[in-house]
Amino acid sequence: MIAVALLLGIGPILADSQVNTTTPSSTTEESRRALEAFARLLYVERNVNEAMSRYFDARLIQHDAEIGDGGHGDDAFLEERQKLHPKQYLSPEQYHTVVDHLLADGDLIAAKSHVYTNREDRGRVFVDIWRVAGGKFVEHWDVIQPVPGTSMNQATMWCGGASTWEEAGKLGDMVARPGCGRAGPPANRDAVLKTVKAYASMLEERKRVAEAVRTFIADDFIQHSPDIRPGKAAFAAYLADRTVRGTAEGRTSQTARIIADGDCVLIHRRETTNADPRGVALVDVYRVRSGKIVEYWHVIQPIPSFSLAGHSMVDGPLEPGRTAGRAGELPK
Repeated sequence: MIAVALLLGIGPILADSQVNTTTPSSTTEESRRALEAFARLLYVERNVNEAMSRYFDARLIQHDAEIGDGGHGDDAFLEERQKLHPKQYLSPEQYHTVVDHLLADGDLIAAKSHVYTNREDRGRVFVDIWRVAGGKFVEHWDVIQPVPGTSMNQATMWCGGASTWEEAGKLGDMVARPGCGRAGPPANRDAVLKTVKAYASMLEERKRVAEAVRTFIADDFIQHSPDIRPGKAAFAAYLADRTVRGTAEGRTSQTARIIADGDCVLIHRRETTNADPRGVALVDVYRVRSGKIVEYWHVIQPIPSFSLAGHSMVDGPLEPGRTAGRAGELPK
């Protein structure tokens, strides 16, 4: 487990041990090819069974609380969920998924998307992370957040339109054209990661939060959280308030993995407080240009009280207050 640091802002301190620093670029490109081929089968062609059977390893380790280990855990989950809630969940081939980001870094890949499971669905935002070995997906984590009914921010949790099942179904090949754009030239990776690390490190010093915003947040900064008002000034005010509250609450952040690709950095972490030692799983995605953070996305999910496969949701041992196995009826 990565060392725990007091979270004063949004980003945690990023240690070199959390980042792929020596992985050959050929490994990243092999992982990217597997991700894009899988995504095309799943999201564009909607051939769910073929996507999973071709790319999920038979011994896949599953960190989603509601899905079992193995290559067929997702199949069983989707089938049972549709049987229990047929109005809420069409067959998976009828889901409409909008791909926002596709990222690869060494043996780690990630897809950020928003998904509609029926015609009236407001949607949920997903971040799926897989570890790849031998062209197969051998481990999976995700963070899922429902799209809220109201927002303080005119920017959606993704990019642009496609805010309904019908609109999402008309977008075509989102693997070739992700909604938030491609990650950018691989040569940008190291400089972009350096910027995010410097920003996160400065945030951890309580008296330097305002300086971190002045130094690293672009004037035309766009953030996509429904809980934060738009604009650089509002973001600075949010961070300042969060700093004070975080200290009072004993808030901590554990960073488990980082994916840096082109002009994007994705951070997967767990956040806890004194009152909530089980905590929440989070993903932060930063886009950097010319040494400035120009765009930011944030996805958060409370960690549930159970894990069907018995694995942590983010990293390390099973989080406090969780039980292995199923707890009650399949979701939501």
